[in-house]
Amino acid sequence: MKLIQWSYTKRYQVKAIFDEFPDMILIFRTIGSYYFVFTTKGSIVDRYPTRKDYVEMELLINEELQTLPAYINRKSSLEMKWVEAWLREKELPLNQLEVLPYKE
Repeated sequence: MKLIQWSYTKRYQVKAIFDEFPDMILIFRTIGSYYFVFTTKGSIVDRYPTRKDYVEMELLINEELQTLPAYINRKSSLEMKWVEAWLREKELPLNQLEVLPYKE
């Protein structure tokens, strides 16, 4: 999957279009220091995005906006398999998978 286009919108949101779902506009919002899918607009032509597709979209937008380390440090263990595979595919260092300790 590739990020085709993105832009900032009002209220610290980002809208993006991806090549596998060109008829959908995804709206991302921030939590702390990273972006996550908030909502989608548009139509579904071929298939609905899966959770794995959404994770890959979040990885791509966070990589583009240089917030990838913060995003990776918050991922659940279920999604870490997808994150690790994505990092290997992009040939990025796996040391980004080190989770920071929780601070109260």
